[in-house]
Amino acid sequence: MYDAIAQDPSFFRFLSQIDSELAAETRGAGCQHCSGRLHTADFPRKPRGCPAKVIEEYSRRLSFTCGRCDARATPPSVRFLGRRVYVAVALMLSSPPDSGSARTLQGLLGVSRRTVLRWRRWWTQEFPRTPLWRSLRTRLMPPIVALQLPQGLLDRLDPKEPTVRLVQALRLLSPLSVSRVIR
Repeated sequence: MYDAIAQDPSFFRFLSQIDSELAAETRGAGCQHCSGRLHTADFPRKPRGCPAKVIEEYSRRLSFTCGRCDARATPPSVRFLGRRVYVAVALMLSSPPDSGSARTLQGLLGVSRRTVLRWRRWWTQEFPRTPLWRSLRTRLMPPIVALQLPQGLLDRLDPKEPTVRLVQALRLLSPLSVSRVIR
């Protein structure tokens, strides 16, 4: 069901629009350190796991720097999860490694089995220890077992439409796409 989404440039462009909105909110809030004005300071990315038609749009990570104190302000993203090379959609959809649909998606997105196994370790061992997950899991009853992540999270979200469910999951995970503000 998700393989069509993984190949749909319009879905990836929609995620770019969401990131633009998140960036506008960050810029509008100004510098968190000195209330100075934020200036565009996007940085390059070499994204993997997205359709070739959107590679150009995904080759820049939206970010800002303060004109007064030079602090960086990088907004949350639904396109990227931290510094990972693969886009967030690939990270969400290519796990678990042993299901037939996941193998199909891995082939479509060009993700190696070794990479997927590394992601599985992250989903089942590291992600459950994050403050974000500790906060989210209290709102999801009955609890999702770590071994069921990320599919368990996707399954728990309400909409029957897979694209809406995926966007909701990416929005929930977007705080993981940023780290502390760097001076």
